[in-house]
Amino acid sequence: MCERLVILLSLAVTLVVALPQNYGGGGGRGKQLQPLQQQNAPMNYDFQWEVNDQEYANFYGQKEVATNGRVEGSYHVLLPDNRLMKVTYYVDGDSGFVPTITYENNYSPSWGSPYYGRR
Repeated sequence: MCERLVILLSLAVTLVVALPQNYGGGGGRGKQLQPLQQQNAPMNYDFQWEVNDQEYANFYGQKEVATNGRVEGSYHVLLPDNRLMKVTYYVDGDSGFVPTITYENNYSPSWGSPYYGRR
């Protein structure tokens, strides 16, 4: 009987310790959550990257911007036959990935210069 009581008390202490602590003061239980739409609002971002290596003839990169749920971007790849494949795309709501693919024949990269330019 005593062993069961010790186990039961140990479980109770573990549960109490595992409860979230209110370190902010002001009574966390009365705090209301933000509406679900605000919590899951899309995050805006802007990034780009590029590989530009003349020694190994590697020339490719990507640029992408997201604003209020709409994503627009592009990427480029220098193909072995010296064509530059460029893909511009967007995603807006439920549209999915919508690409436009173009090729530029006999492309000669400006080695050491960024394709997208400086920000």
